[in-house]
Amino acid sequence: MKSKSLKDNVLSIWHFLTIDIWRVTENELTKSKRVSILLLKKLILSFRGFFEDNLMMKAAGLTYYTLLAIVPTLALIIAIGKGFGVQNSIEKFVLGLFSSNQDVLPYVMNFVSNYLEQAHGGLFVGIGIALLLWSVMSMFRQIENNFNNVWNVQKSRSIIRQFTTYFSLMLLVPVLIVIATSLSNMIDPYIEYMTQKTENHFLSGLYKILITLLPFFVYWLLFTFVFIIIPNTKVKFIHALFAGIVTGTLFQTFQYLYINGQINLTKYNAVYGSFAFLPLLLFWLQISWVIVLYGAKLSYVSQNIAFHNFEKETKNISRRYKDYTTIIVLKEIILRFNDNELPVSDQDIANKYNIPIKLTQDILWLLTEAGIVRETYIEQSNIKTYVPALDTHKITLALLIKRIETLGNENFKLKVDESSNGIWEKLIEIQKDYSESLNSVLIKDL
Repeated sequence: MKSKSLKDNVLSIWHFLTIDIWRVTENELTKSKRVSILLLKKLILSFRGFFEDNLMMKAAGLTYYTLLAIVPTLALIIAIGKGFGVQNSIEKFVLGLFSSNQDVLPYVMNFVSNYLEQAHGGLFVGIGIALLLWSVMSMFRQIENNFNNVWNVQKSRSIIRQFTTYFSLMLLVPVLIVIATSLSNMIDPYIEYMTQKTENHFLSGLYKILITLLPFFVYWLLFTFVFIIIPNTKVKFIHALFAGIVTGTLFQTFQYLYINGQINLTKYNAVYGSFAFLPLLLFWLQISWVIVLYGAKLSYVSQNIAFHNFEKETKNISRRYKDYTTIIVLKEIILRFNDNELPVSDQDIANKYNIPIKLTQDILWLLTEAGIVRETYIEQSNIKTYVPALDTHKITLALLIKRIETLGNENFKLKVDESSNGIWEKLIEIQKDYSESLNSVLIKDL
């Protein structure tokens, strides 16, 4: 038997990653294979979505807004740090950002101190505090808009919900940063103490590993909550946690490399002098937002992985096969309604009939727009379900076909010659003839 060439192997792998893998469903796999295939799907979709959604450009936009809000944000972090009595830890965190230009740090801290004095004292105390909150909340609003774009959410929160959500984040984020930076002060003395106390080198090494992982844990927790709270949609904890672990690990690793790498960047000092911190700060903000937006994309694809199964087949589905699946979906909705059962969701239909979830959602959108079904929600739940919008004894096959075929705009000024004038009339006549033969065929009876 002739062995495959390198080219054939590469083409085979490419075909599997782009087509075959999306035809594999979870029910067909063993538990071990299911985990590896799902992880591979998530990585493929997240990297693909990273470039398709142009997250690098969006990260640049967030870098600009962050730069505008960096002084009030640092002022807020330091103000909260003072309340917890860990202002020194906060200042060490800021020092890490400018470790290669420590002479600039006093100017930055001076800006922050002046901002806090203006916000909390004098005639403009109310205006100062309002300006501080508005600056930080404006940045959070831009973050939410980008997260909503990643999640394909068109509607933002109301003003009241924005204020409560952002205010919660303004308290949560600084507290977790304080914890993360405070842990770094605890690591070295604790490791030294345990090393001297413990003669067992294995336990000593284990202590060191566990303590070193604590800052990672804090960032895992931070990004998990960020991915749950910021998008204006329901994000499941398990998917936010998965993205939070990946993002927190990348963020902490990058921060370590950035802080240690600045020491060797003496060329920037020679070229820019005391302003060398600016390109370095912009670089840190840009990469940080790239990591965060990638994490948001990862949480989205993790939760919606089934949405991409049979992706190519769904895009190229034939007209008659889509009509067939549309009837199946509509009949299920009608029968559940007639039997006084709970309304059906898109996931229920997809699971029962093994219809790709994207195709199911496309069909439900079509039926909703045609006025044949309507959306509803289960009590005490955010799950969208569907019920008939008409009397089920009036939903015939003829009605379904007519509503779908006439959905959309038909008011175009087409320029046709005399030989084509009768085409439209003939088409209407043909449709009328077969519609009359289907008027007595109820969907529920098919």
